[in-house]
Amino acid sequence: MKKLEKHNERYSSFLENKRVAIVGPSQSAFFNENGSYIDSFDVIVRINRGMELLPGRESFIGSRTDILYNSLDFDIISGGTLRGVNDQVKFICCPYSVEEHTYRDAFVAPIFDKFNIRFINTDVYNKVKSDTNSRINSGFGAIVDLLQHDIQQLFITGIDFYRSFYHKSYCGERNRSATVRAIEEELEFKQYNDANHHNPDRQYAYFKEVIGKDTRVVMDSFLTKIIKDSKYDNWDTIPRD
Repeated sequence: MKKLEKHNERYSSFLENKRVAIVGPSQSAFFNENGSYIDSFDVIVRINRGMELLPGRESFIGSRTDILYNSLDFDIISGGTLRGVNDQVKFICCPYSVEEHTYRDAFVAPIFDKFNIRFINTDVYNKVKSDTNSRINSGFGAIVDLLQHDIQQLFITGIDFYRSFYHKSYCGERNRSATVRAIEEELEFKQYNDANHHNPDRQYAYFKEVIGKDTRVVMDSFLTKIIKDSKYDNWDTIPRD
């Protein structure tokens, strides 16, 4: 725990007064070529297997990764096996509380100090989980965690609570999240109404009500558009082209 505290202190110091861009794996990150804009930020954050999307797509999602938020389960259909992670990455953060123990000790221990591994604050995690009555998705958890720190700005792209789908090249092994029905089956939020399952609608509502009003937050053009359109508030009324 003392090492975790040290990593948290380093993290807070690293983020202090920084302009941060967080890039998720949704299709909406590829609606505009924001690569140069993303690269202009002091810190660039990616989610789970997001680094695997980089080769050849830098004009859309930037070129480097300073922080990776990863579930640390070392499962190819969720957090992946940290493929592509290199010395450029200064911190690997888990968007789940350390008490949930989603991580796999045998894989985390050898890289714990090298990548300053840390976890979202347990009290913050539990409160947001309770407030949303939903298991937190990694991208949403990363946003929540970043805003606990003294950052200057947070640009968000590619995290849209399934208002668009995953990019077609993301996590190809599972390739399940390509249709509305596939996402419903994967997240199981139509079958279960509890805090142990992901619920994109309730996380999105929290995002709009709490995070979207944080003056440090800057949203990409897709998020900026949909947050003003009530049709995107409910899974069943989202326009699908």
